[in-house]
Amino acid sequence: MTDATTVIAGKEGRKKLDPKSFRKKTPAVIPEGSPWNVIEEAFLKRRSVRKYKRKQVPEHYIKRILEVGRFAPSQGNCQPWKFLVVRDRDMIEEMEQFVLGQFKALASIPKGTDIPGMHPVPRKLLTESPAGEGIRIFHGAPTLIFPLMDSRGIGHPEIDLGIVGTNIIMAACSLGLGTCWVGFAESLNASDWPQRLGVGEPYRLIEAITVGYEVGNAQGNFVHRETHKTTWFEGGEKRYIY
Repeated sequence: MTDATTVIAGKEGRKKLDPKSFRKKTPAVIPEGSPWNVIEEAFLKRRSVRKYKRKQVPEHYIKRILEVGRFAPSQGNCQPWKFLVVRDRDMIEEMEQFVLGQFKALASIPKGTDIPGMHPVPRKLLTESPAGEGIRIFHGAPTLIFPLMDSRGIGHPEIDLGIVGTNIIMAACSLGLGTCWVGFAESLNASDWPQRLGVGEPYRLIEAITVGYEVGNAQGNFVHRETHKTTWFEGGEKRYIY
């Protein structure tokens, strides 16, 4: 019998897996109040990285990350995505300058003017950024991953795109890399960049994920976050937990 295999990093990176390893095991009971396990802790410590070293990420790292992304769940398993990777510094800089040009136009709009569809956080960034401090759209990252959204996806493909993005950032985290979601990348659709990048219908640029070696150690510690009220129904009763 041939061993089961999975592609980890291209043809040269095939790794044999023991079929027995896929057998379902009965999970151990974890007492209430137990320490976080390895996977939980990784999610709790992961942080968005907004300052990167110039050192490029090895190509096979990115291939591993994309492979983990490819296995993300999606509605009806339609997998409404494909990946685009940009590692050319000149292209990244040019894309950044285009988005910044749009920012400058928005920043010139009088304060208090409503911009339909614009979240208040980026507007505050545009209008209240300290004078003389440049905004780095892609934070100096040497690699960008664009999960392109297939508009033909079942239900809400943008949700599936968020799931595949989570797989990507957590796979990168496991390899010691930093990442950051960049929603401003959607601004590239208002230009010839989709054509230059080979993006056409039914695919669309929605988000970019920066990938690189972080400056500092933002992901090494837990950060406090305010708890949220959760409504809980069980046994015919309604209660709230935090």
